[in-house]
Amino acid sequence: MTDYNIDFGLWGRIFPVPCAVADQHLKFCTGDQLKVLLLALREGTSPVNLDQIAKRLGMAPEKAADCLDYWREAGLFSQGESPAPQKEATPAVPAAESPRTPGPESAPAAPASPSPAPLREERTVGEQKIVTLHSRGKLTPSQQNQLIREDPEIPQLLETLQEVLSRPLTPYETEGFLYLYSGLRLSSSYLLLAAQYSREQGKDSIRQIERLVTGWVEKGIDTYDDAETEIKRLARRQGNEGKIRELFGIRDRNLSAKEKDYIEHWFTDLGYGEEIIKLAYDRTVDNTGKAAFPYLNRILNRWQEKGVRTPEEAVAEMESGSKAQRGKPGQQTAAPESSFDLSEIRRLMEENSGG
Repeated sequence: MTDYNIDFGLWGRIFPVPCAVADQHLKFCTGDQLKVLLLALREGTSPVNLDQIAKRLGMAPEKAADCLDYWREAGLFSQGESPAPQKEATPAVPAAESPRTPGPESAPAAPASPSPAPLREERTVGEQKIVTLHSRGKLTPSQQNQLIREDPEIPQLLETLQEVLSRPLTPYETEGFLYLYSGLRLSSSYLLLAAQYSREQGKDSIRQIERLVTGWVEKGIDTYDDAETEIKRLARRQGNEGKIRELFGIRDRNLSAKEKDYIEHWFTDLGYGEEIIKLAYDRTVDNTGKAAFPYLNRILNRWQEKGVRTPEEAVAEMESGSKAQRGKPGQQTAAPESSFDLSEIRRLMEENSGG
């Protein structure tokens, strides 16, 4: 095998790259994310000129911002105004040499890092539990260390989360999971289940997991069993949406939120299966010439009101409706509409024959 040697003399100007990039992220970051990082470090400007980076790479500024968000979550960049310069820590004065101020005995020192305020509050109105989530703060490193010292379950949680996500947690992600655990007062098993589900959906960033979890909690889904039930419901819903997409031939776009609500209503609220929905779909296309969700919804609601529960009953209902329509005066037996006045034509023919 050929040996490769580094020739430092050919490098010219260089710029630093954090070791964590090579040690922790090369396996997980995308090529675009790495390119954006290298150019940002190469420019060395603060704030980062995203427009210039996007132009050099030939990508949209929004995509460049998404790439940089990965490194912000990894703790390499901050967002917003540049932080003020940190003052060098003053060495602690030995206790024996500490100056004493005359007067009454000093009060006990306050904790260096108070625990974060509760992120979640609950109240009960009647039989309904109402959950209020407050604005999410940011845990300082000392607050994080305090939580880890006080709760021996946290180190195991963080270690298992890395296994679930198949990558090391960044400082940004560690802070996020700690805040969800301590602020929302959720169990480790709950957070692990949420992280696993979110990853299976292709959404494994802390922001996406946090959005999922807070959405569940606001709905009262705050235990492991509740989360497991919700995941099963979502799986059924996704399966039903897949059936309708196939039935309607929807392959080149995503379903809208309203269309998803219709599908949920048909399968869950009305309790209809795919076969009955297919019959309503055929009737909709026959009458409208397209797969109109609102029209199909009206058909299914009408069948529900009439007690139609099986495909056979649906067929019988459609046939009876067709017979009733044909039996109306002037409907099926009437001659096709014409743009000519037949009585006027007959009169003209009689006049011509008489003449």
